[in-house]
Amino acid sequence: MAALAARQKAFIASGAVLPSGARVDALRRLREGVQGYRDRLADAIRADYGRPEHPFLVREVVPVLHEIDWLIKAVPGFCGGRRVLPSLGQFKARSYVRRQPLGRVVAYAHWADPFRSLLVPLADAIGAGNAVVLRPSAEAPATAEMVTRMVRQYFEPEHVAVVGGGAETDEALLATAPDFVWYDGDARGARTIAVLAAPTLTPYAAITGGPSAALVHGDADMAMAARRIVWAKFLHAGQLRAAPDVLLVQRTVLDRVLDALRTELERAFGPQPRTSADFGRMVSAAGFARQAERLAIGRALPFGPGDAANQPDRASLYVPPTLLTDVPDDSPVLREEGFGPVLVVRPYTRLDEATAFLAGLPALTALYAFTTAHARGERLMENTRAGAVLINDAATHLANPRLPQGGVGETGHGAMAGPAGLATFSAPRATAVGSNFFDIPLRFAPGSDLKLKVLKRLYK
Repeated sequence: MAALAARQKAFIASGAVLPSGARVDALRRLREGVQGYRDRLADAIRADYGRPEHPFLVREVVPVLHEIDWLIKAVPGFCGGRRVLPSLGQFKARSYVRRQPLGRVVAYAHWADPFRSLLVPLADAIGAGNAVVLRPSAEAPATAEMVTRMVRQYFEPEHVAVVGGGAETDEALLATAPDFVWYDGDARGARTIAVLAAPTLTPYAAITGGPSAALVHGDADMAMAARRIVWAKFLHAGQLRAAPDVLLVQRTVLDRVLDALRTELERAFGPQPRTSADFGRMVSAAGFARQAERLAIGRALPFGPGDAANQPDRASLYVPPTLLTDVPDDSPVLREEGFGPVLVVRPYTRLDEATAFLAGLPALTALYAFTTAHARGERLMENTRAGAVLINDAATHLANPRLPQGGVGETGHGAMAGPAGLATFSAPRATAVGSNFFDIPLRFAPGSDLKLKVLKRLYK
């Protein structure tokens, strides 16, 4: 690990990735790699998780390509910096804020989206001019192997390297004092990173996740809301970041919303989702057991005519898409990322009741509110702590490279993607070019009564 750190330090010192052209070339190689390995990556995801190709392309590959394309256009301007007004003491000077690379960056992937959560921060870090060490998720070994092959084909290890291994690897890697760590995972893992980073004061950012919620008010378009909620929640059986875990529905339209959800579930996955090529399985026996525990906490609503055939199956790790009601308000199910196809449905009467309930939860990963009243949407945004708030849509922000992807409060700090991603993987530097034209006497010694008088008048 020390040898890799030394190679990356030498590469950074050479200035090879400082010019915007070099960064853009690297991003183009990354894009070529993603396109060239797309089918093999889809096979790897299927081998790891049984995940169908369509959701992999929609939720992981497309956002990565959008991010790279945006960066290719944005990086030249980003490298040029931003001019700002000078102060009085900088009379006739030209002042800029320019961002400098952090240096050696380590990026950790989340198991739920092992490709997007690794490649988006990689693209951001390259665009910001860094050398990168990637840490794929150990829970997706086939995906990790394919990403390793892709990176080795398109990059030298002094620029981008992939490192496998467990806890001992983390200890050795962070002992080399990288300049920054990006961590996407759970709170326990983030605490481990914080402890390992502390001796060298290595800065880090983390997405630790938390529950996501959807809300359907009485004035919403029920069919549209159901279609978008089903897509966001049940793609890959709910095992994706920012999938809604709890659905708040105004009581006056509860039956209509439930009917619309059942209709959309059957349209998307058929009367027996177990046989659908578009519905995935739990990634592990532990994931299945966790969903079984969630199902036991509330009452599962009938899915439809095929409900009897859509029971959980431990052998195949199948958990059916489930609408769960009668969940106690103090249940931990409401306070954690579900990572499964179980959607808790909770009715409310007045919007105040819904906002009070949301305020009692940990900070949300995302809130998706469906209402046709602009003022109501604004009110929900103002009264909710969440990494993202979407009105009349769900989870589509993950594919927009101009929007930040990160957390707030317990869900993490720092953000990837777009301008926020470039900012995360760089540091601001004050830059000024002074003029030889004139100096303001107030700036220099010796002081005088006249100088004091002028200063006090200027800054009264």
